[in-house]
Amino acid sequence: MSVIQKAGGLKFSQQHILIIAHSGRMLANAVKQAGHSPLVIDLFADQDTVALAEQVWQVEDLSWATIQAVIECIVLNYKIQWLVYGSGMENQPETLAHLAECFTVAGNSAAVCKQLNDKKSFFKQLDRFAIAYPESQFEAPENNIGWLIKPFKHVGGIGVDWCNRAAKQGEYYQRFSKGLVSSVLFCADGKQSELIGFHRQWSVSQDNFTFAGIVQEPFLAVEVQQTVRGWLKKLVSYYQLKGLASLDFIWDGENCYFLEINPRPPASMALYPKLDLLNAHITGKIRNICTDKSIYGLQIIYARQACTINATFNWPEWSFDRPKINTRLDTNAPICSIIAQQETVRQTLDSLLARQQFIENNLY
Repeated sequence: MSVIQKAGGLKFSQQHILIIAHSGRMLANAVKQAGHSPLVIDLFADQDTVALAEQVWQVEDLSWATIQAVIECIVLNYKIQWLVYGSGMENQPETLAHLAECFTVAGNSAAVCKQLNDKKSFFKQLDRFAIAYPESQFEAPENNIGWLIKPFKHVGGIGVDWCNRAAKQGEYYQRFSKGLVSSVLFCADGKQSELIGFHRQWSVSQDNFTFAGIVQEPFLAVEVQQTVRGWLKKLVSYYQLKGLASLDFIWDGENCYFLEINPRPPASMALYPKLDLLNAHITGKIRNICTDKSIYGLQIIYARQACTINATFNWPEWSFDRPKINTRLDTNAPICSIIAQQETVRQTLDSLLARQQFIENNLY
């Protein structure tokens, strides 16, 4: 574990918001924009997070055994107003349960996350609600062609693979569905939800299902939007979902299939910089209205080859999650995130591609 603290010492008299996630930069930025002081526990302690946060603790994982000592230090030295968790924490219900004993946790409880991760029970509930989803089973298919193996708990598609082996404990089989992979960002108060926006998203490649990017999609078919709204009405009420979250689905041109719920602030949160989404996450309500008609897109750039981030690399202002200097990145490791804003979806995607090429041309 490494600790990165800025000058000024500990401030018990000042209220802070504690962020815990695989990567805490996006939430730290939201906390900073809302006028609060962020403290961050995450796996990367990248340059942007260090610049935003008052203190950063870099840890190897988010298990309670790993972060317990950090939490005890924070309890002794800081007054925490809220704890906001992000990517990865939805798969650590034990950690979440311990954190709820120490802090006021925004968003969904450990119990809700456990319910969503219990795939056998969750699929049965989808059946009761008549919510369509790709064919899924816990026994190996007779013919594995066209089937995936998916972990019960995964973040951003990591661990999802083609069915070329037997599923292990904590994994299941799901038939691959062709179509437009999409998501909706929403805010809920445990009873009702407000939709913030629809998106299309993509993975690294046809054989690598790791999340790679997302763009706003304002012209999704009306019938698809109506279907997803109906799903959310049932799921939010039944599971008492709270705060910012997203629902992933596939639209094949005729049918819409549910994929999963991310019960914490997702990457699409970054596509709405004009909205006070931190307050929306805490209260379950959206207070301000966004009049910005621009189309925002976000992409993660992964290393095509092993490389080292040196001090002379000039990062553009539209890049984020920049690794620490002298970080050695293996092939397929995330390098950084980039964001683009244009008038149309096509222009935004073209801008993302150009910016990706700029980063790669200068880095390699």
